[in-house]
Amino acid sequence: MAARIFDAMTGTAVRKYTKATPTHVWAVLSDGHRYAEWVQGTKEIRDVDADWPAEGAALHYTAGVGPMTKDGETKVLRSQSLGRLELEVHAWPGGTVRVDIVIEPSGAGSIVTLEEHPLRGPARLLHNPITRLAFRARNSVMIRDLLRLAEAESQLT
Repeated sequence: MAARIFDAMTGTAVRKYTKATPTHVWAVLSDGHRYAEWVQGTKEIRDVDADWPAEGAALHYTAGVGPMTKDGETKVLRSQSLGRLELEVHAWPGGTVRVDIVIEPSGAGSIVTLEEHPLRGPARLLHNPITRLAFRARNSVMIRDLLRLAEAESQLT
């Protein structure tokens, strides 16, 4: 019991049920131009490789708040259609962040898990329970927005 409480306080994964099927969730993830609609801090998507979300493909974005912006890139590390998308986000100057999105069929919908944490660079060294809580809060907002888009997608088909 204590281990589960500790994991809940320090883990970054957020898991939610949605009425959207894996096909609908994957449709949103497969459209790199829509990332600014659900990835917090993304102001615009500048370019998306034609083979997105194939392994090795990238999307190029601008992130920031107000006039403070930074161009970055996200690369696909692993792609399993309708099931999993693992990304490496270049979050200069902090290094890179790994984002893992897992989609599992559940009844008429899906269970989606989103986990994000530092992968390389200085941010990895500074990762602690407080930064994990910040990642978890960000992940909660991102998964909410991703699933809202996937549910809207399901209304179109």
